[in-house]
Amino acid sequence: MDVQPPPSDAELLTDPGQRLVEHAREATETAFDPEHFDGAHMVGAAVRTTDGDVFTGVSQPAGVGRASVCAEPSALSAARIAGADGFAASAAVRHPLPDEDREFEVVSACGVCRELLCDYDESCAVIFPTTDGPRKAPVESLLPTRHW
Repeated sequence: MDVQPPPSDAELLTDPGQRLVEHAREATETAFDPEHFDGAHMVGAAVRTTDGDVFTGVSQPAGVGRASVCAEPSALSAARIAGADGFAASAAVRHPLPDEDREFEVVSACGVCRELLCDYDESCAVIFPTTDGPRKAPVESLLPTRHW
């Protein structure tokens, strides 16, 4: 698991954050197919808009790695298609593989997904794992420098 020390502005999750994690878990549980791309992980993501609406997406593993898509862009796309603008929070959850003796786990958005979320709303909180359990922080604080 990608556990990192929390930035100074990281907060413990409240009920809305916990519910967002649950939405991400439900998305990956629904979409997980252990026969598809054997050995590939499946991640589900959920984004909550500033209006309180929640949209989900799942990662899309591909035989050619470059064609693979993370879960966060899928959830963000679903939100944008619905006309959403302004994002309050994002969470991602990894589905365990059939041969793994582990539970669903919160995973951190990768750097590319952090950049994407920041492009759409700098104040969007990202939920990520820490040694003390999941926390959240503004996506901008998780990017030491932007790409420009």
